[in-house]
Amino acid sequence: MAPAQLMSSLRQPARSLRAHGKPCGCRCQGRARLVPTAQHPNPPPQPPSTSSASTAPPSSSPSISRRAALGTAAGSLLLSTSAASLGPLLLTSPASAAAVTGRPDPELGFERRVSEFTLPNGLHFIVLPRRNAPVVSCHTYANVGAWNEAAGSTGMAHLLEHMAFKGTPRVGTVDFAREAPLLDALDEAFYELRDAKAAVAAGGPGSAGPTRVATLRARLRSLQDQAAALTVPNAFGAALQRAGGVGLNATTSHDQTRYFVSLPANKLELWMALEAERFRAPVFRELYSEKAVIEEERRLRVDNTPMGRYQQEYALSALANNYRRPVIGFEEDFDAIGRREVQAFFDRYYGPANLTVAVVGDVEPSEVRRLAERYWGDWRGPAGYTVLPRGRPLAPTPAAAEAEADAAFGHADPRPEAFLTGGRTSMRQAARSGPAVLLGYYRPPITSREGVVLEVAADVLTGGRTSRLVSSLVLSGRALAASVVSGYPGERRPGLALVYGIPKDGDSPEKVAALLQEQLAALAEGGVAGGELGRVVRSSRAGLLGAAQSNSAMAAALASYHVSTGSWRGLVQELEVVSQVQPAEVAEVAGRVFAPDNCFTGYVLKS
Repeated sequence: MAPAQLMSSLRQPARSLRAHGKPCGCRCQGRARLVPTAQHPNPPPQPPSTSSASTAPPSSSPSISRRAALGTAAGSLLLSTSAASLGPLLLTSPASAAAVTGRPDPELGFERRVSEFTLPNGLHFIVLPRRNAPVVSCHTYANVGAWNEAAGSTGMAHLLEHMAFKGTPRVGTVDFAREAPLLDALDEAFYELRDAKAAVAAGGPGSAGPTRVATLRARLRSLQDQAAALTVPNAFGAALQRAGGVGLNATTSHDQTRYFVSLPANKLELWMALEAERFRAPVFRELYSEKAVIEEERRLRVDNTPMGRYQQEYALSALANNYRRPVIGFEEDFDAIGRREVQAFFDRYYGPANLTVAVVGDVEPSEVRRLAERYWGDWRGPAGYTVLPRGRPLAPTPAAAEAEADAAFGHADPRPEAFLTGGRTSMRQAARSGPAVLLGYYRPPITSREGVVLEVAADVLTGGRTSRLVSSLVLSGRALAASVVSGYPGERRPGLALVYGIPKDGDSPEKVAALLQEQLAALAEGGVAGGELGRVVRSSRAGLLGAAQSNSAMAAALASYHVSTGSWRGLVQELEVVSQVQPAEVAEVAGRVFAPDNCFTGYVLKS
């Protein structure tokens, strides 16, 4: 696409795709779910999730983990399709039927069609051609999230995700030469206001009193109005929408930030040009008004939800590493963030070697490479940016996993000092959703072999109506709800395996905690039956096959596994590990993780 054609497309009037001041519609990660809600008779309340400056309609569902995405696909597949009809709808290989029946097969059908390349600047591309429709899904996976934020700057990764939709010197502005000085003046007004507010809070002199704060606020609003007159709202998203793009959205979690869209295959070059430009030359316009949107989102999803404040306090009490901090940030940290801090975070982490792009659909790999080299090839990224490590491949055997587990915590040990010394192993606090109980068991990264085995154990416990906690506690009427989230609140570092329960009417949180612990002990001591493992294997394979029906799901999985396990092939390797897991290994991991002295308990009292 010639530059003149691109600019002609971008200069068309942009229809506002999201009303200013309203909570946005991103699916930033709250917590992962292995079991689709439709399969769970009494799903626990959703945690607060953060938001994004996306153009998608508002959604209450949080972002899900890489394996949870496959689990959700499996649920949709198994609920809507008979096993006899799966083969021709999914993968054109003999592995399709084997995947559904659980019989081992060396290939799942798509592997031979995946190609990949890395540009000299370190930007990695994964391409999977699928010819069933003239559409393509594009996912950009940034290997940076809330985990990477400095102390005192929480909420930065999520705010930057919002800012990535605000355009460039060419996209989103009427006249950037006039707009740029106003953006600088806005920054000066913001930092003056920040300092004045800090002086008032510290009991400063009268010159920094409430009157000056009010004056500076009025000045900031005036400058915002002047800058807004030169802004084309939502120009980035509108350009893609006019070209037929759908599902434009983004998510931020502790572990990563993802940007994605689906569009007609013949508009791939438009997406490539826009995507490259927004990361190569971002303009963080509308920053201070966008902060107000996020602050409203915090009130909606944290302050005004039944478990919002409780979950935030629970993470602070139960965790010692960076997973303890909310993705949306602490209010006092977020309030102090200005454009200089956002630019500094971008310059530190948003370089080409920290990005992975997956393109799935009706495309030619050679054409994807040509476009990548044209639009991304000469980008070197911010000077001196930090290249973040990718994950490691899964340990191939249980013996190798033991050595991996011995060093699993390291400098990222999630256990607080007060927990290790026995000073504090529980918390009690009222919430509107009480009574309930959270049993948080410290575990290694979910991207390790032990983490995968733990997910198998979680699926045995809550993977559908025949699973142990659901059949023994929920359907029997002994508890109102029971669920296991193996990767809470993130996956790539040590965190918590969270076991959640709601007692039946008249019972206490302690009563349902005892019922849950009884089931966990039975799993550790008695192991699992072959039939239970067979169900997990079939569900995992069907999940992959379900994802294969969607270009977007496959793009998300390929990019996520590439960063989490060092290669997109980790998607297949994890399935192989699940197929090879033996009952003794599940029991051993369950015994180690679900040990009574490895648990931080949260009692949710009735408010």
